[in-house]
Amino acid sequence: MRLSFALMLVLPSLTHAQPTAEQKKETIAWVTALQAPGGGFYLAPQDPNVDAAPRPSLRATNGAVRALKYLGAAIPNKEKHAAFVLSCFDPKTGGFAEPGGKPDVTVTSVGVMVAMELSVPKEKFAKAMDYLKENAKTFEEVRIGAAAVEAWGVKDCPFKLDEWKEIAKGQGMKKGSIEALRDGEARALGSAVAFNLRLGLTKREESGAGHFLALGQREDGGWGKTGEKASDIETTYRVMRALTLVPKRSGEKWFDAGAVRKFVDAHRNKDGGYATKPGEKSSMSGVYYCTIITKWLDEMEAKK
Repeated sequence: MRLSFALMLVLPSLTHAQPTAEQKKETIAWVTALQAPGGGFYLAPQDPNVDAAPRPSLRATNGAVRALKYLGAAIPNKEKHAAFVLSCFDPKTGGFAEPGGKPDVTVTSVGVMVAMELSVPKEKFAKAMDYLKENAKTFEEVRIGAAAVEAWGVKDCPFKLDEWKEIAKGQGMKKGSIEALRDGEARALGSAVAFNLRLGLTKREESGAGHFLALGQREDGGWGKTGEKASDIETTYRVMRALTLVPKRSGEKWFDAGAVRKFVDAHRNKDGGYATKPGEKSSMSGVYYCTIITKWLDEMEAKK
């Protein structure tokens, strides 16, 4: 199928209902119920069939703090959660680690993001930026590292981004056909576009990726990985992040926002939480992805 034909496919739509005020309250209650007494948040409710005591997670804490922010709720016990985050920081290596684990680039990036969100003074974890500079060597590592640099402040980044830019070269769209875009190429393109725009390596007005990302939208409303028929919420998050950053050009076909809302709604559970896959149990990851995608859609609608 040619792209010229594809440009006829997708028109803007924001007709699918936004979450109600009551639904938002239910999600806020689900998140706050997962606070650990000593600080931090659990990834999911305790399984009654498991005897081991649950451990708070740095990833879950980041997801919880940001989800509450997007839902317009205050962060309860903020000082305790900040203390938990700092307890995950290793001043020797400069890395962050999950409780009982070892530092790595992904967790360190998450640590920087949530520390900034909780207003932890930068000097208390400044060495984390050195850790990222020295250890981020693959595109996936610099991609998540870019989110940490964005949270820290790109202009205040203590190292040059030239090496990361080199690592990211060649990432993105390869074939450009609709079939390729729907079979995972939109994920790769969205990841590359978001990386470059987050770090200011590409000017917003120079990015013409929007309609290519839109053409990768699948019939279920989301975007997915190569070789997988169903869309997934994490890939949809990546593509939507890029779409929030690229400008919509006059006359350009756009993605179906109503279909995205319907896709997100399919992940909602009766307990007020969201799953990472429809029909599965709610988790903080599911809540984070779904609340932020909904927030982006709301912001796009407000600009119309």
